[in-house]
Amino acid sequence: MAQARDNGTTVKVVGGSFPTSPAPGDILVSLQYMDRLLGLDTNNKTVMVEPGMKLSTLSSLLGTINLSIDLAGRVPDLTILDCVAVGGPGLGCGETGLGSSILQVEVVTAKGELASWNWDTNTRQMGGLVGGLGMLAVVIAVTIKCCPLVMVSEISYLSSVREVVDTWSMVHRTSNHQQITWFPFTELVIISHTSNLDKLSFAVSQSRLNMFLTEASEWVATIIRRLNIVMFSSVPMLSSVLARVQFISLWTAARYRSDHAHHPAHFLPPSPIMRGTSWLLPLDCLPPLLHNISTWSQANPAPVTSPIFIQTVVSDSKDIHETRSRT
Repeated sequence: MAQARDNGTTVKVVGGSFPTSPAPGDILVSLQYMDRLLGLDTNNKTVMVEPGMKLSTLSSLLGTINLSIDLAGRVPDLTILDCVAVGGPGLGCGETGLGSSILQVEVVTAKGELASWNWDTNTRQMGGLVGGLGMLAVVIAVTIKCCPLVMVSEISYLSSVREVVDTWSMVHRTSNHQQITWFPFTELVIISHTSNLDKLSFAVSQSRLNMFLTEASEWVATIIRRLNIVMFSSVPMLSSVLARVQFISLWTAARYRSDHAHHPAHFLPPSPIMRGTSWLLPLDCLPPLLHNISTWSQANPAPVTSPIFIQTVVSDSKDIHETRSRT
């Protein structure tokens, strides 16, 4: 780092799970093979890992001792470094999601010095680090606060976007988290409600057949989306058909997951879920946004390759819900 600074060379540090295109002359440092578990404190419920560990791997390790990290809903299976750097649906940023769980980081600064940052003594640096704006330093270790593992039940059903707009004030209060998948060419939306299971609740985990059918449906939807992105400008009629098949595949996957017990985080390949534009907006802004998009799409019909995905995340510090949407 010190040599690169002296030479005026740009260094880009990545975790290896998020696609990166370095400019000519840049030094690209991938930390994907720094993926060891460095420490686990079961009394204080903290874990220290290297930045290249994937979220699904960390979640599996913690699950063996009934612990988890603060993630819920659809989550891109990024490395710790990449999800800190870019954020993403289900990850939150700042005081929500994974960002609020990071207690301390060990870094190498631009001057080539080793440093330890935490929220008590390095508020500015930590705020910039978990804000989803990229790397302020080379992260070499992350200490994360864990929470007890609580399984969730997921209930999915079809509804209309008009009904969602009219009843959203009640819908978002009926469960801990909500997820909405909507193609603007149709009035139908897929709504999934996720609620914590207590000890008295009864829910059965997915069978292997159901899990296979869920993963197969999600895989089919991903392949169709990639084909649609390539073909939508040249063959718009076929694009419309493919979009509808994609919607059916996503609904099939949601239906097979419905009414079963799941881990709170549903890890998915990062490439499809991280594409597109992301907004973070207050919950009460969602109904007028959906209404405006619906009105605009009806007035300007055109092929649609990808759905709008909406997921609520909770900010404990402000006691409010926020919504993350990706198109």
